[in-house]
Amino acid sequence: MWNQKYDCDGYFYGTQPNQWLVMNRHRFAKSGSALAIADGEGRNGVYLASLGLQTTSMDASEVGVAKAAALAKQQGVEMTTLHADLNEYQPQPESMDVIAAIYAHLPALLRIKTHRACVAALKPGGLFVLEAFHPNQLGRSSGGPGNLDLLYDVESIVDDLAGLKILEAQSGLTWLDEGRHDGEGYVTRVVAQRA
Repeated sequence: MWNQKYDCDGYFYGTQPNQWLVMNRHRFAKSGSALAIADGEGRNGVYLASLGLQTTSMDASEVGVAKAAALAKQQGVEMTTLHADLNEYQPQPESMDVIAAIYAHLPALLRIKTHRACVAALKPGGLFVLEAFHPNQLGRSSGGPGNLDLLYDVESIVDDLAGLKILEAQSGLTWLDEGRHDGEGYVTRVVAQRA
């Protein structure tokens, strides 16, 4: 499915980073390692790399990964790309300073497994940043899954991230201007830190 979506002229979700990620840049280490999971065509990984972080942009779509590599080259940043499936991929424990999960919509069991692997992968002081569509997004024209199991409420994400300090956790309406995510959207946003 994602190979077909990304096999288009231009970038399906644009080339600009997610605004929640940008809004939290003041929290990030000035150097270190970063991982963008389910990063699609690489816009958020490229942004993290532009901040000086050694970044891996990971996605299950070969087309997305190739476009991520091309975007990094176009933007003049060094970034590692990784074609992997979250059903099988696990980052190394205590290896990351920042992990971004931006619209990485997963079925509940895989979501829990992935988020717990991300908790383990953070170094002390490391940050996990998430933005995803909330169940109240159903029926809105600004994008997102049509399946309730793939939509995230704050409580579920906070439970997934047990062991991290929750710095911010909120849900509500925002205005989206990210390629196919365009218009008013109802999102869940979380920032959490490993002690």
